[in-house]
Amino acid sequence: MHTPTTESAPDSVQRPAAQRRIFSLAEVAFLIGAPLAWAVLLWFHPSVDRDDVYGSLRDQVATYQIVHVGTLIFIGLMGLALYMLTRDLPGKAARISRLAIGPFVLLYGAYETVIGLATGALVQHANDAPAGERPVLSDAIQSLQDNVIVGDPGVVATIGALAWIAAVITAAVAVRRAGAPVLPTVLLGLSVVVISHPPPIGPIGLTCFAGAVALLARSARLSAPVSAPDAAPFQYQA
Repeated sequence: MHTPTTESAPDSVQRPAAQRRIFSLAEVAFLIGAPLAWAVLLWFHPSVDRDDVYGSLRDQVATYQIVHVGTLIFIGLMGLALYMLTRDLPGKAARISRLAIGPFVLLYGAYETVIGLATGALVQHANDAPAGERPVLSDAIQSLQDNVIVGDPGVVATIGALAWIAAVITAAVAVRRAGAPVLPTVLLGLSVVVISHPPPIGPIGLTCFAGAVALLARSARLSAPVSAPDAAPFQYQA
């Protein structure tokens, strides 16, 4: 009678440890809602001609600035969302993902501040300036776009984008190793395209992220006690 007990106990302990990934209903709502909200905002992102930034934005500068103020907020929220996906997962892939989130939020946010808000402010200034001064201001705006450090593309943007790619790919590896199905893992990996945020690419990438979370939640099984519905966790099925 002693032998069956020692053989069955490791099985019952090992299986949940290898597969367990718990989210509350509020966390699932956030993980789906944040990327979808950003996707909606990005559909209003004006199209910008890289060779004529001022000409592209002079009539849409207010929309451009609003989109980029929101984008700064959503960069932080997406960093948080990615951390929530990997915070309880073991292994090197999950650790790399968590480490890469910081550089993404910091550097990609800095890039968006310059290329979005600073550019928008200069465009607004050019609109308010006398007509004779606008060519000079247009050149200044263009030089900011072409700057090797903070331009598009520039060093800051490139490092921030690479950090997002590393964070997402390693997160996909980590959730797959935790027992996630193939489809949501692939969708999560496809969300790397968010770094090219203007529509349609950015919204598509964000929809992939939200879809991955939705499928992970659907593939999970409710494991909380009936008496505690507010704390209902989800757990990946094998």
